[in-house]
Amino acid sequence: MIVTACHIPMPRTPLVLLSLLCGSLAAAATAPRGGSADAAVMAAEMALQRGDCRSGSQDYAAAMRDSSDLQLAARAAEVALECGQYAIGEQIGARWRVLAGADAQAAIALVRAQLGQAHIAEARRTFADWLNQSPNDTAVAGALQVIAAGAGNEAALAMLRDLQHARLSGGHVQLQLAQIAADGWDFAQAIRYAAAATKAGADATEARALTMRARAGLGDADAALSDARALASTAAETQGLAVPEALLWLGRDAEAETELLKLREQPALRPVADRRLALLAFARSDYGTAEQRFSGLLRDRDSAAIAVYYLAIIAERRGDSESALRGYELLANTAFDGAARRRVAGIYLHDGERAQATSLLTPDDDANIAARLAAALSVADLLSSGGAPQDAVAQLDSALQNYPGHPEINYQRAVYLERVDADAAIKALDTLAHQRPADMNVANALGFTLADHNRELPRAEQLVRSALRAQPDNPAILDSLGWVLFRRGQAQVALPYLQRAFRLYHDGDIGAHCGEVLWKLGRQKEARAMWQLALAADPESTTLAATAHRYAPDLAAPKPPAVRADGQGTAI
Repeated sequence: MIVTACHIPMPRTPLVLLSLLCGSLAAAATAPRGGSADAAVMAAEMALQRGDCRSGSQDYAAAMRDSSDLQLAARAAEVALECGQYAIGEQIGARWRVLAGADAQAAIALVRAQLGQAHIAEARRTFADWLNQSPNDTAVAGALQVIAAGAGNEAALAMLRDLQHARLSGGHVQLQLAQIAADGWDFAQAIRYAAAATKAGADATEARALTMRARAGLGDADAALSDARALASTAAETQGLAVPEALLWLGRDAEAETELLKLREQPALRPVADRRLALLAFARSDYGTAEQRFSGLLRDRDSAAIAVYYLAIIAERRGDSESALRGYELLANTAFDGAARRRVAGIYLHDGERAQATSLLTPDDDANIAARLAAALSVADLLSSGGAPQDAVAQLDSALQNYPGHPEINYQRAVYLERVDADAAIKALDTLAHQRPADMNVANALGFTLADHNRELPRAEQLVRSALRAQPDNPAILDSLGWVLFRRGQAQVALPYLQRAFRLYHDGDIGAHCGEVLWKLGRQKEARAMWQLALAADPESTTLAATAHRYAPDLAAPKPPAVRADGQGTAI
């Protein structure tokens, strides 16, 4: 499958704030700005105000040529990275490194600019050069955390995979490496890092928790559950839910629910156990139970926002837009604000109020670069999922005027273009693959798209296998390989990849593919069960609905009851 979420995460941590992790900005005397540097900064900020990211980045780069101000360097690098102008960011980062020497922030900026261009080897050399300057373990772990947050765990792991350095051997650093590997979909590597972390004296509980998750992801049930039970008995305060969490990773949801029901008898664990139970009921479309459980969480301060959010989705799926909108409105200025806005926009679009839908996702005039970019991507996703992929492509064409060459926009544009013109989408992805040969998300997207349209199947398999070598446990890539193999007439070989992908990620597209392969193998009863499970987990997937209807027209996504079991409407 193609990953339609941002596969290169937007920068989350402004460089000027990284002193919390990597040491303060060097306060050594720097030459004051003046003359042409000040003029260039002013021009840059004016360009950014009108949304012109390329000019803003170029003007900041020009300012850097005439200045040795480290704070200016931090701002210049921040702008270039958030604008996705990674080649310019590399110039700025290189200049900053010359000025700042061993400063962590300068090295991080340069590494992120190189990873943004998928220049993995160059980023590895830059990071190794900084390690040679003997930063302490805390600084190294902090740098790794920031790089992974800014460039993505997958890119960070690609950089680190062939890097051997003494500065990476500390327990705290190995623990951070284990986290990056687990989040970057390489569970075996995560286990190796966690073992090294424990040996080097890192927190044994954190290392074991990562090991448990990785073993469960690999399907090693006995080892994962052994780890989980040990965690639950020795670190109950922080790992009390380890056993049900392991069972969920193993795809044993019914057993996980049984364990959660036991744990909710412990007062300290009851709220979090109740949240998990409510989410489990929602995921299987048991809306009556989910509604009851979420309603019971409304009085818990830590659970209220998530309860309101899911109660609103249930109301929306029931067709009660008024209650849904009321619930989403309550989530303003909470952690669910963005997700709620997206749901409200979807309701408006469904009702034919397109202008109101898109305006809801439009940022304020004073929004920062990252917020504007995220809004452009969000509007495009809304239009595409609302049945207007051509308009989504046009939205991203417009965004590229302000963020020219931005890899994430180009990637998303190709994804939406596939729903309009497959030949054009394949051409766009092919161009990206040649520009970014080390970007395995692009390789996966191109391989999957070729297979989905029965084009160049041997090449499609080669592309997807190369991506899977880099991210061996990524469910999206496992699904792609299964689908390529199915298209090549190897349904029996394809099935285990698809089944594992669905266990790791209950996505509608994966469920659609897995069910179709089962059906073609003559296992219709299992195919229907797979589609029913997938429809419950992802009832809004158009691919799943179309596939299930083609083979089993009587199957349909479950609908929430009109009212709760107690006869009352949704309490929001």
